[in-house]
Amino acid sequence: MSQYKDQKVPGKRKGIGQVTTEPKSIKAEPSELTPQQQALRQAVITEFRSKKIKSFVAKQVKHINANRQVADGIRFLFDEKGLPPANAPLEDIISERKKIESEIRWFEAMAGEMRGRLVQIKEIEELALEMVNKKQDEE
Repeated sequence: MSQYKDQKVPGKRKGIGQVTTEPKSIKAEPSELTPQQQALRQAVITEFRSKKIKSFVAKQVKHINANRQVADGIRFLFDEKGLPPANAPLEDIISERKKIESEIRWFEAMAGEMRGRLVQIKEIEELALEMVNKKQDEE
């Protein structure tokens, strides 16, 4: 039991490689590393940080794009200065709503047609698998 407790304490673990140091942070350079090992260590740290930053930026870009799409969807309600017009034409608002509703109906129709095609493809796939199984049974 005491053997495992000693291994959990920082700096007390058994060495697993050529380097016998256990850095307390990534900022401290172990003195026993060769210049090549130090360069490799720094390259790994840099790559890790760059991947971390890249994933963070990708998430932020997704949020920005979503917000931009929402803004584009309601931009017609505002004038060129970004202010709502004093007399917003109700006809424009109604026509935009109808346009969006018709696009939704179109997408639903396309989804329904694709579902039908998917059912047909699944039937063909099942028949083909049955034929393959029959041929294997005959052999």
